[in-house]
Amino acid sequence: MLRLIGIAPLGIGLTVLGFLWGSSWNGFHSPPLFFRIFGSFVAVPFVLMGAGILFSKSLSPVARLKALQDELREAGVESPSTPPASAGPTPLGKLKCPNCGSSPGEAEVSPHGDVKCDHCHRWYNVHTA
Repeated sequence: MLRLIGIAPLGIGLTVLGFLWGSSWNGFHSPPLFFRIFGSFVAVPFVLMGAGILFSKSLSPVARLKALQDELREAGVESPSTPPASAGPTPLGKLKCPNCGSSPGEAEVSPHGDVKCDHCHRWYNVHTA
């Protein structure tokens, strides 16, 4: 069923090619040679894409996904089973001031992650601490 999608680009490309090269050369509304060549460069990819979709060996999306997974497995690329430890924000209760070692407590954190320590009154960044 998915292969039938190739009919539209194939038909468009063949129609454009047929119009450009099938019209008379000396007629009143005949396209000039430049437009025939340029139009052909535009229409040929449509024909190739439509024919490729229509006449290719199609796989179901699930079969295609399994084939890609097998290729990755053979190449030695493994998907991570757990996300890295640094993914996501760190709760404020686990942070310590790099200067004095105290926790930030109820300190407000700026959008860039800067915090002022309540104990030593020095600034530090929660992303680098």
